[in-house]
Amino acid sequence: PVHNYFETAVDLGRQAGRIMLEHFEMGVAADLKADNSPVTIADETINQLVIDRIAAEYPTHGVIGEEASVEKPESNLQWVCDPIDGTLPYTLGIPTNVFSLALVDEGAPVVSVIFDPYMDRMYTATLGGGAYRNQERIFVSDTTSLQDAVMNVAGRSAQRAAALGGPIYADLEQLGVRLLDHSSFVYEAVLVAAGMFDAAVFTKKTPWDAAAAALLVSEAGGAVTDVVGSFQRYDRAVNGTILSNGKIHDDVRQVVGRHLVD
Repeated sequence: PVHNYFETAVDLGRQAGRIMLEHFEMGVAADLKADNSPVTIADETINQLVIDRIAAEYPTHGVIGEEASVEKPESNLQWVCDPIDGTLPYTLGIPTNVFSLALVDEGAPVVSVIFDPYMDRMYTATLGGGAYRNQERIFVSDTTSLQDAVMNVAGRSAQRAAALGGPIYADLEQLGVRLLDHSSFVYEAVLVAAGMFDAAVFTKKTPWDAAAAALLVSEAGGAVTDVVGSFQRYDRAVNGTILSNGKIHDDVRQVVGRHLVD
């Protein structure tokens, strides 16, 4: 019943958006997590909302959330959630952050909902069903060259990713790429799916930053791989993620590949 799953995900997106707006103001209170990234009451409330809803409707399913999870390793079906992707801009009163939720079946995303409550943009995708923004089909760009392509490399500030992200960013800049950073990989993923960005690179391992994004971009006609160009599961740690319009995917992957170490 993918339709039921989809309706649940969209409804959770709307509820999450209301919570995001309720707490959104200049300098919303935040605590620092162990990795020095911020977390707010909105992140935790939304994550718990997803856990409670899935427990009530689909008690056999697992939830993999940034702030909290419900481990059901025996289940093929996992809901992968980032309650607010872009918590840093959120705490600064900058509206470049989104709610992100994917239903993943044996590692493959089958339902994706990403909601931007500030602009009331609901991005949705189902496997084989196309990608949409508020019921209107969206498609990736036609850009064929890195020169003047618009993209970003997310994860430059994370300890593990910094050694990888910084040099990739510098290389792309040298090649004439226009780089724009929103401090939210999922925000940039919707821009790739909608044809505004041409690609986005994620150097970290967290699946909740990639699962919904991966399905949305692929259903919009783009290409999605890990950083070495392989397919991957999204119900466990990922090997980074490259999202693109497909036409510049190999070029981006080659730049990323220069900085990978075995």
